[in-house]
Amino acid sequence: MATVVDLGGTKIAAARVAGAKVLERRQAATPRDGRFESLVDAVAALVAGWADGPVGIATTGLVRDGRLTATNPGTLPVPPDSPLAAALQDRLGVPVRAVNDAQAAAWGEFRHGAALGAGSMVFLTVSTGVGGGLVLDGRLRGGLAGHLGHVVAVPDGPLCGCGRRGCVEAIASGRALAAAATAAFGAAMDAPALFRRAETDAAAAALIDRAAAAIARLLADLRAALDLDLAVVGGGVGLAEGFLERVNRALAVEPPQFRIVLRPAALGHDAGLIGMADLGASQPLSTKRVSSPREP
Repeated sequence: MATVVDLGGTKIAAARVAGAKVLERRQAATPRDGRFESLVDAVAALVAGWADGPVGIATTGLVRDGRLTATNPGTLPVPPDSPLAAALQDRLGVPVRAVNDAQAAAWGEFRHGAALGAGSMVFLTVSTGVGGGLVLDGRLRGGLAGHLGHVVAVPDGPLCGCGRRGCVEAIASGRALAAAATAAFGAAMDAPALFRRAETDAAAAALIDRAAAAIARLLADLRAALDLDLAVVGGGVGLAEGFLERVNRALAVEPPQFRIVLRPAALGHDAGLIGMADLGASQPLSTKRVSSPREP
């Protein structure tokens, strides 16, 4: 039985997992005071009594060698290059491994969910933000690979929290949809309210279609670049009623060779926990990097 943690911008979930089954779960709000120590305290408190072996942490943000940097500080306010795995290992007294949460979820869907039998796949979570994970020829890619919310969808589009303009996350995420709806209709509106309004309002439906088109273009580009077998989509927006149908309609406009098989995530909010448990303490991630050439 594995002890794993899913560290997100809104909540932290800890669980005891056996195979693809979550046996016990605890949950708490994510501290948002910007102090790394607060995150360590919160995670340690959640796993108290469960740290009887290696602990896996699936976390939002960029993870390299156990160190965490927020790709979008608005999602998780944490100092750059925070030693997440080392700090928790010192606190808990057991080995700790950290992996990006969407990468862990990709592995969960690949091993136990909607991507069973696929050779190469992408998992895309469209939620408060947009994240992803890539499994290529049966190996999970680590590092920056899969941070697909920060691929540009609309050049010179809205400023994203990562610092780029027109990212998929700035167009299609729940946060982006809420901002666009609030601006369009003159009243505060979150993504679920926008989806409800879209049932009878063409202008609201157009905002969701714009988001779905950005996701479809991203998936077509990934098909062209990586010849993927399958795309699995999850997240609160991704699994909202009718959203995947809108993405499929937008994909249908693409030339046939750029279309990709699209499936809804099968493991729901547990994908990251299950994937992290399956990764364990030693499953390798492919993170090979080539040094940048020196400037003349």
